[in-house]
Amino acid sequence: MDELYSFLVFSHYLLPVFAVIIVLLCLVALLRRRMPSLGRARIIIESSGKSFPIKYRETSIGRSKACDIVLKPDDVSRQHAVIVCAKEGWYIAESSGSPLTVNGLKVNKRADIASGDRIGVGSVMLRFDNPKQRTRQ
Repeated sequence: MDELYSFLVFSHYLLPVFAVIIVLLCLVALLRRRMPSLGRARIIIESSGKSFPIKYRETSIGRSKACDIVLKPDDVSRQHAVIVCAKEGWYIAESSGSPLTVNGLKVNKRADIASGDRIGVGSVMLRFDNPKQRTRQ
């Protein structure tokens, strides 16, 4: 009988305490884990010099207010392109099928980009700048 009572006390009170401790340890481990840094990568509008820091692994460019980088000209689509930071490096991908160029060459679906590259989004010329990355030779 004493064994049954001690088992009930253990399962009724101590197991939930252990479960809470395990959940707290998992939360602490998640919070300590840092996201990899994007560095100080940014997009610069060449005509105005306005700079947009790249804060996310995928940064959208377009006319829509939902985009991370909003451009006003009518020849820019609502969701024109996306700049992506991947393991193998940075690239830009078209989102709408609208004209997109990198260093004067038309982009077909996606193109790798490096610091100093000029990106044409409609009539707007942008420059990709990433101090962590060397410019293309």
